[in-house]
Amino acid sequence: MVFAIEEERLNRRKHAVDDFPHKSINACLNYCDISLSDVDKIVLPYVPSLESKIWLPELKRRLFSSKSTPERLRWIERYLEHRAQAHILPTSKVKSELRQIGDSLPPIDNQPHHRCHAASAFHPSGFDEALVFTVDGKGEHDSTVVWHGDEQGLERLRTYTFPNSLGHFYGAVTEYLGYRAFNGEGKIMGLAPYGELNEKIETSLRSAIETGVDYDVTSITEHGIEDGVAQLERLLGRPRNTSRGEFTDWQKDLARVTQHLLEEIVTGIIKQYVNETGIRTVTLSGGVALNCKMNKEIRELDAVNDVFVQPVSHDAGLALGAGFLESSPETVYQITDVYYGQAHNTEVIKSILETNKIDYTRPTQLTQRVAEEIANGQLVGWFQGRTELGPRALGNRSILADPRTKASRDRVNRFVKHREEWRPFAPSILADAAESYFENPAPSPFMIDTFQVRPERASEIEAVLHPADGTTRPQTVSKQQNPKYYQLISDFADITGVPVLLNTSFNDHGEPIVNTPTEALKDFFGMGLDVLVLDEYLVTKS
Repeated sequence: MVFAIEEERLNRRKHAVDDFPHKSINACLNYCDISLSDVDKIVLPYVPSLESKIWLPELKRRLFSSKSTPERLRWIERYLEHRAQAHILPTSKVKSELRQIGDSLPPIDNQPHHRCHAASAFHPSGFDEALVFTVDGKGEHDSTVVWHGDEQGLERLRTYTFPNSLGHFYGAVTEYLGYRAFNGEGKIMGLAPYGELNEKIETSLRSAIETGVDYDVTSITEHGIEDGVAQLERLLGRPRNTSRGEFTDWQKDLARVTQHLLEEIVTGIIKQYVNETGIRTVTLSGGVALNCKMNKEIRELDAVNDVFVQPVSHDAGLALGAGFLESSPETVYQITDVYYGQAHNTEVIKSILETNKIDYTRPTQLTQRVAEEIANGQLVGWFQGRTELGPRALGNRSILADPRTKASRDRVNRFVKHREEWRPFAPSILADAAESYFENPAPSPFMIDTFQVRPERASEIEAVLHPADGTTRPQTVSKQQNPKYYQLISDFADITGVPVLLNTSFNDHGEPIVNTPTEALKDFFGMGLDVLVLDEYLVTKS
């Protein structure tokens, strides 16, 4: 893999839902200095015809439902349109969009959604053999699949079909608590530790779902997210949350119970298949694999020796898996970083600053100067090298702050990120210091796992602790992974004795992470940042 970027970074629409990736395709072609006619094959990470296993039962249900005739007719029209697209013209829309990029189109192939997730997790994991666990809302007719991966490829061991979907179950609770499904699940995960394992809530949910290896959540998920919210209202005896104020203790308890049930189901499945196969290495992908609290529970299972969570586990990572399926697993390099996006030339950045008459300096000891600014309480926008692939800023498009005080955390939340003050931040830490700060440490280069902070170290990094449970979601930084960022953290450690920085993504609330110097400048002047570093150049608001 030589280049990868998400469409949202280029068209500036968060998640870029339903947008054809014109800009990202052009960016890939431009980076490689090729045209569309030079491409040997395009692989799409879905097979439309497989969705018939969902649509046919739903068609029968709709035909005999109590809904009004016009509503049933509208749904049947949608069904017939989908079937035509799936069987008669499965790639026609893609071809039409691609012709806006180039006239000569390469062959187009399709691979199943969950198989692409599985390849994205196993092929670059560095493991010779692993249990591969893919879990999301829905991919064609699959929602959770257990795989066996080895040098021969991928073999399905167990499939849980839609609508028995853990992603939709968690999404329904997310929507019930006032956030958007498929967008706010991370907030519910962050809210969960503030709650208790409320017995009444747990009893109500368990009356409707089954946990364990044969889990079944279809009573909540069978008819979509909105219907799932209605089912939760009936089960729990309370209306959905429509307030933007503080959460009640009961709502926090619901988040906690939901997280607990998810962890119980997933760890139960993994333990079962570790015991059946004797394979003690696990890889994960799919949107639910972004749940870093769940990933901690998996990593800490006695039955599991090692875990790799694909850092682009959501659907943006499907493109990786679709490409990897064209190669045998042993030929795919282990993924060690996610710096695959666009970079911006130093002289181009200088020209942008001068054209906009923005004062700047070019310190000879840049990382030392920036470390001093952070140690003095300044909030820094840090823009370097190639943009990261995936949902996390990992030291190239980051906002950085002093990790030592709660005041630092509160200032970033209130004046920079403009988000709920209860939400925790994550740290970047020198990889060789992780053992002295975390219990049961392991490499965590992608900020997709959580660890318990050692009690004796907690007071040193209050800004990056979860206030309710003393955990944190770190990025462990090695010199090989990101030399400049490693040096910055080292310089901060020399000044403060703490080899850690608060690291959050360089974007305002509701925006994609910045991609270009111009976007970084816009956010710098529009947010409560004090210092901006663009490659070698330093800008201050003073």
